[in-house]
Amino acid sequence: MPAVAANAAGILAGARRTFMSTITLTQVEPAFASPMMLFQVQDCEVLNRQLVEEGQAMRARSPGLTRSNREGWHSEDDFFGRTEAGCAALRAHILEAVQETTRLLSPHFDFAANRALCQGWINVNPPGAFNAPHDHSGFALSGVYYASVPPEGRSGAIEFLDPRVNANAYTIEGAACFNRKFVINPKPGNLLVFPSYLTHWVQPNGDSTDRVTVAFNIRYLKQSDPAPSMG
Repeated sequence: MPAVAANAAGILAGARRTFMSTITLTQVEPAFASPMMLFQVQDCEVLNRQLVEEGQAMRARSPGLTRSNREGWHSEDDFFGRTEAGCAALRAHILEAVQETTRLLSPHFDFAANRALCQGWINVNPPGAFNAPHDHSGFALSGVYYASVPPEGRSGAIEFLDPRVNANAYTIEGAACFNRKFVINPKPGNLLVFPSYLTHWVQPNGDSTDRVTVAFNIRYLKQSDPAPSMG
């Protein structure tokens, strides 16, 4: 076996020397890609203060829902119908980001023939709270806006798990396409959009202050289709 390995190494070394003279790379395809779009809302300080105040006021009035949240508070799924100033302002940013994401993923998408079905909610994660691994089945795109997050190094990051079976059974060292997880350490004002099928979780809040985010789901319906029940 060592002799075979040594011979293979020699073949690869020879291939490197003659690569450009024998074959031509014509295309690289992002097969089965799971793109993530990270936007930044500019001058977001006032917006973030509004969202934190509005979220905490909702939390004081409602016990919330239990979904993937552990020790944290999850509002009702009524964000896109809220009338508070911060919620209304963020909705415009979310819809703009979703439109831009859709254009990038599907350059010829017919917006006039489709309408977006939207669902959203506010999360308040106090110290120690986290979100268990989950996905957002039934939707095409999901996302989260970060109004208040722990300082860098205090955890609370969002971690995505590879949905491919046996993708890392054998890997190439240094090749990111074989990674089993992808971690984003968010900052205030970040607006992340990702495919809803990706399993993800939120690491525990290691800070002494609450982590406040707004999460959402989007899927498209034909204009002629009846709106399905969101219950």
